[in-house]
Amino acid sequence: MTYAFDLSLIRKKRLDKGYSMEKMSKLLGLENKSMYYKREIGATQFKATEIPLLASLLEVSVEKIFVKTLRK
Repeated sequence: MTYAFDLSLIRKKRLDKGYSMEKMSKLLGLENKSMYYKREIGATQFKATEIPLLASLLEVSVEKIFVKTLRK
């Protein structure tokens, strides 16, 4: 069993908080909203150093950002 980012939860929480992708990119210290967009759709992984801040910004525990997956 492995873990993956719960991208739908991340997107839902961001929208619930009224944060744009541009705002999230600035809060996470990314250069532009494209860098955040790629993370939110799963094209690029969030970095380990971004995860605690992401959880804090979205007001969820770090554990909730991950879901268990079955490796095929």
